[in-house]
Amino acid sequence: MSSALKLIAVALVTALLIGCDGMPGRQSPEELKDQVLRIREDPERNRLWLLDYEAVSIYDNTSGRLLRRIALPDWAAAGRHFSCPPDLVLDRSGTAFVSSNVLPVIWRIEGERFDVTRLELALDADQDKDFGFSSLAFAPDGTLVARGGMLNSLWRIDLRAASAERISPSSPSARCSG
Repeated sequence: MSSALKLIAVALVTALLIGCDGMPGRQSPEELKDQVLRIREDPERNRLWLLDYEAVSIYDNTSGRLLRRIALPDWAAAGRHFSCPPDLVLDRSGTAFVSSNVLPVIWRIEGERFDVTRLELALDADQDKDFGFSSLAFAPDGTLVARGGMLNSLWRIDLRAASAERISPSSPSARCSG
């Protein structure tokens, strides 16, 4: 995503914090920048998706108009000082998947009606550890793959079965991705 789009996204979120009376919100633009966790563009549907610590916001990418702001049920995220941030990824149909970096849970936001489904994932390993997922990506075959937020392990997510299978050992050299 271009740096211009990221600036537009920060400006859009800033506009959300401005009240009807035009008074700025409590946060400065620099503080707000720290609140935006992920920005994803959906060019096919001309949308911009923003994940922050409060909700997911979906904008029309041409007009900047807010289409929907969605609070995720029971969503939790650790700050950047403790873990890589949670992630938001879009599939080919425009459906969004959001992770928590502290819980093995995925939220699915349907791309047209914005219905939210919370999927608690059954893990095949590391059930005795508290962690979530900080990076999400779709493999070429459509499989959702995730990186553990604290453990840096890789996981194959089966959305239909609401399960996660560990697919590689930890990688201490893994870094947070944007």
